[in-house]
Amino acid sequence: MNKKISFKEELKRSLIVHALTPCFILCMICVLGFILIVFVNIYKNNNTYSLNSREKLESILNSYIENTNHIVNDVDIEDFQSNKQYKVDVIEGVYNFLNQKNIKAQFYIFNNDFDILYSTERSEDKKNFIKYQVTGSEMKFIGESSNIIYIYGGNGVENTPISSYLIVKPIIRDNEFAGLCIYELELKNLDVVFNNTNSTVLLVNKFHRVIYSNSRRFVDDRNKIIKNFRDRRGIIFNDGDLIYISSNKVDYTDTLIYVITDCSTYMNISIIMLLLIIAVAIIMAAAVSSSAGKFSAKKTAIIYQLIDALKQVEDGKLDINLDIESDDEFKSIGHSFNMMLGSIRHLIERHDKMALENNMAIVQMMESQFNPHFLFNTLESIRYLVKFNPKVADKTVVNLSKLLRYSIQNTVDTVKFKEEFDFAKRYIEIMKVRFGDRLEFNDNISYEVKEVSVPKMIIQPIVENAVKYGFGENVEVLKVEISAYIESEKVYITVRDDGVGIDKELLKELVVNLKEKCNLSDHIGLYNVHKRIELLYGTEYGLEINSEICRGTEVVLVLPKIFRQGE
Repeated sequence: MNKKISFKEELKRSLIVHALTPCFILCMICVLGFILIVFVNIYKNNNTYSLNSREKLESILNSYIENTNHIVNDVDIEDFQSNKQYKVDVIEGVYNFLNQKNIKAQFYIFNNDFDILYSTERSEDKKNFIKYQVTGSEMKFIGESSNIIYIYGGNGVENTPISSYLIVKPIIRDNEFAGLCIYELELKNLDVVFNNTNSTVLLVNKFHRVIYSNSRRFVDDRNKIIKNFRDRRGIIFNDGDLIYISSNKVDYTDTLIYVITDCSTYMNISIIMLLLIIAVAIIMAAAVSSSAGKFSAKKTAIIYQLIDALKQVEDGKLDINLDIESDDEFKSIGHSFNMMLGSIRHLIERHDKMALENNMAIVQMMESQFNPHFLFNTLESIRYLVKFNPKVADKTVVNLSKLLRYSIQNTVDTVKFKEEFDFAKRYIEIMKVRFGDRLEFNDNISYEVKEVSVPKMIIQPIVENAVKYGFGENVEVLKVEISAYIESEKVYITVRDDGVGIDKELLKELVVNLKEKCNLSDHIGLYNVHKRIELLYGTEYGLEINSEICRGTEVVLVLPKIFRQGE
């Protein structure tokens, strides 16, 4: 069995939820936004660096290729061997080219017998190693006219691993192989290309062998890129770490540039931020809970004070006085409530002294209007609207306040029709809060009627009866209409509904009761309105009732056409 939750607790919880939810959503958006920005930057920086590195490397290779083409087109092997000055000029051109480069290379010229005619390399072992590599690929160069770039590795000088690009161009004269022009670009010299980065850069051949790296973190014992990263792109998980990897192929080669960024640090930062947000949320929840508790206690105390006062009135205690400490509409309600009770007490005191039946009818009418049940139900509606629809609650409070103020103004017995009509409309608006779309209201008021003088509070009791008795089991929507017009110096005010109607026996009883000197039925409102009109204007005026079962009820008020003096 579910435990009933008090309105105070509901209001407190609602305030907490409505206060913390936007903050939590905003914080989560910030965290997710931070993560998104971080990963976008990682993606952008990683890929940009990869592309730039590839372009740098390709630019270096292009420069050596172009120079190789230039030498191959101009050099004459015979003159190079026989003419010392010619050889010096060629070599000087090579050195001038190499001195302009940040990444140095070794230069070789071979004859058609694959003998080295000249080399910038001083190590004889290294020369022999290069000659071995070229000789082993002899058939590849014969008749070849395009640039060939080789990647090789092995044990070279002093058992040092060698990884190099060989930029090879055959020298062809008269369609015959005359020699080779070679630039050897050692990959250990590529640090200048792959600098200024916190990411791991790997240069990998088609066999997944790492020929250059600025870190050994992602290289296995066989000098290959670890299997998890081979031919992979994007975000991957590796041993609990979050990794972003990109790769780009280098032109002229079978080489891939891998750029690997460890995202774990950024994820740790995001987790720390999330934990901080949770901690802040807990602190905010405690603070909001405390503030919401105080606020809800203050506001609900006023409502409970009003309800308690109404219950005392129901028990017949009229000597109470509400002292509401508030600067909002509740203070106005409290003031109106005190004024109403004062008025009721005054009327009760006068009741014993009144002899005129007219005054008796007025007192009974006042007692039948805003009884404690109506106020209690209205305040109960306001109590729930404060939580679910504050705007409607505010409007209802204003309407109730104006109704109470209008009802306690006893300085006049008659008012303009438009004032009485506005009073009835405010009553209907309050009833629509209760019934919602089930209650519809229309009016058809002649313009000339608006300034006519009518007895105060004669329409509202008729409307109240229409709403109270119009609804039935088969009535989903009740339509109430107020119409008024002037004909033959008489004012006709009609309140019509399409509700369940009145059976013939009850209708007959009501009609007969209207002719009695005192009320013999429970329908106080109709009788009081009728008697007030008769006492004020004569027996030719009053109230008429027409009704049919399942067709609705029509109440017609007949009044003389009178305008208030001075208007």
